[in-house]
Amino acid sequence: MAGLDDARQQWQRRYTAATAFMAGRAGRAAALIEVAAQHPLRADGSPGPEFEARLRLGVRLYAEFAERGPVEMYVPGSRHRDGGTVDPVSLSDAGGAFLRDAGIPAESVHGEDLNQRYRGDDGVYGSADECFVTASYYRDGPFGPLLAVVSPGQLQRKMLHYLAFGVLPLLHTAPTLPMYHDPVGEVFDAIPRVLTEDPDLRPGTSAWADHLRAARRP
Repeated sequence: MAGLDDARQQWQRRYTAATAFMAGRAGRAAALIEVAAQHPLRADGSPGPEFEARLRLGVRLYAEFAERGPVEMYVPGSRHRDGGTVDPVSLSDAGGAFLRDAGIPAESVHGEDLNQRYRGDDGVYGSADECFVTASYYRDGPFGPLLAVVSPGQLQRKMLHYLAFGVLPLLHTAPTLPMYHDPVGEVFDAIPRVLTEDPDLRPGTSAWADHLRAARRP
């Protein structure tokens, strides 16, 4: 129990710090929305059903927050491999094309530009990478509201990663069935790993981050 108590105190400090940081941004009108990608893509390089559902919710959130101030959107994700199948484009490019086709101004849509700026050649291959890039751009920018559209199955883990990077987003989900993220695996495997071992999955220093890259990089 001592280890769990220590972890609880550490995460409570992170939550307190992130809450205070976001309170300091409360008066800013510009919003940033992350739409978490989902692999694999369809054969033609377009988003699959789960990814598309998140993107459609992202479009609705953009319209809502654009009434209050400037809005930027980030779709994370490098080019992925799923077993023996390699996506023809990056997840960022697939999601960005969908958003632009849905009427989001091109200048408001980010993808590979932020992947490269904050993760470089390591790429963006998992939830921690997504949160790291989003949180970094948010902290460097003029933003107030921070929103993220995620899978229901990964909601808690995404929140933990965001707390590890010092921010506290408003999380939204777009449920679909089937769902890529197994909630049982999240509760018993992924979340405990984040809580007690590896909250930021930094490439080169995290065995799990390196495992994800080996499994997903083309």
